[in-house]
Amino acid sequence: MKRTFIAFVLLAFVMVSQARAHNLWINCFESYAHKPGHALISLGWGHGLPMDDILNSSTGKIRLATFQVVDPSGLASDLGTPVTEVSEPSMSNVNFTLFAGDNALQKLAFKETMAPGVYQLSATSRPAFYTQYVDTKGRTRLKMKPKSECKNVDKVLMSVKYQAFAKAFITHGPWQPPKPLGHGLEIIPSTDLGKVKEGDLVRVEVLFYGKPLTTTAKSQEYITASGSGFGQKDGFSLFSDIVDGKAQFRVQSPGQWRIIVKHKEDVSNDGSLKELVGKADQVYHAATLTFDVN
Repeated sequence: MKRTFIAFVLLAFVMVSQARAHNLWINCFESYAHKPGHALISLGWGHGLPMDDILNSSTGKIRLATFQVVDPSGLASDLGTPVTEVSEPSMSNVNFTLFAGDNALQKLAFKETMAPGVYQLSATSRPAFYTQYVDTKGRTRLKMKPKSECKNVDKVLMSVKYQAFAKAFITHGPWQPPKPLGHGLEIIPSTDLGKVKEGDLVRVEVLFYGKPLTTTAKSQEYITASGSGFGQKDGFSLFSDIVDGKAQFRVQSPGQWRIIVKHKEDVSNDGSLKELVGKADQVYHAATLTFDVN
């Protein structure tokens, strides 16, 4: 049991530190075969759209802080969240092992009285700390704790905080620019995502704690975008610099698309993350936005 936990912690750290880390996103597929329609909503975790791994995987899980739908007036309603216990194998043979998964699949049934406007689907993960250090006996350790809570520390090798954010949108009637939800890292569309077609230009705004994220001499900030029919199979994405909080790309194919942005911020006594001084040296944020192209 102890070895399993250590392996999970090590994998979690690898997921945070590597460029090919797991991503969190929201799947939202609308259906109007029967009026007034509905949306099937679920959470994606891993790499490939629309599903790649279960959220409670034994090889790397994520715990949610919130999963909500926010109506045009700003009223937030909680959605069902997945179980947090690590999935144990229900069956195993020489060919495979079977795990039960919970990716929060649910149906959002619209009503005739549904208010017009843009509905925001929002998911945020629980902040997680990872501290790697050498203890007083010379052993290298890795703990899922702030460095201030680690015992018998001789030298801190790495100390980070990680959090993921995800968004998707449902447009009912006229589109209107959605308001920020206050995510630590947030992608806000400037384009009506309900009407995007192949070849259209999609524009977004990227905010870091409410302020426009931008490329500087210190760090290059950018978004990547790929779709179920573009890039994923061959492992590449479209790329756009973020300048003064704005980025854009041209959609290459129909299907489901996902925009990803990742940002690393150093913790300092006079910075925006000064409350983390003594707990972590860097903060990693990841955000996604998903939408469908006709």
